[in-house]
Amino acid sequence: MRNHLVIFILSLFLNACVSVELPGSKVSSAKDVQLQEPAAPFKPIKSANADRAWQSEKSGNTISYLSECGNATDPSLLQLETDSLAAVSKMDIISTKVFDFNSRAGRSTTVSGEVDGVPIKLELLVFKKNGCNFTLSFGGVLKNFDSEQKYFEDFKNHFKAP
Repeated sequence: MRNHLVIFILSLFLNACVSVELPGSKVSSAKDVQLQEPAAPFKPIKSANADRAWQSEKSGNTISYLSECGNATDPSLLQLETDSLAAVSKMDIISTKVFDFNSRAGRSTTVSGEVDGVPIKLELLVFKKNGCNFTLSFGGVLKNFDSEQKYFEDFKNHFKAP
């Protein structure tokens, strides 16, 4: 049940990222992304709302990334973040920082809040590179989040956008 809850929570976060295809534009996923899959206990899962996603068999926490290339609009990092957090109610921003990531400006924010009354915690990293918008995320139920955050740090350290 816990695993289904986290998949549901992840789906809500990623569904908040809305792509609008305008005439003459075609939104696609980034090609040639380099990454190192998260180590066990994380296992790949299928997600229609992410390029790739992994879920911890131990805690239900989820790591994923979403890329959108060729979007006719050019949203700010704050807008990318805001869109991704739209499903979180009673949101409390724990931390936000802007820093260099993949040779571009990146914005990382950690929040706690609720999704359908369930306490959650989520860390997002958004950045733009070569015409693509990227959202890397790590989330889960509040009580399990901190125990596996090191896996997300390692994932970010090995993530290279083209």
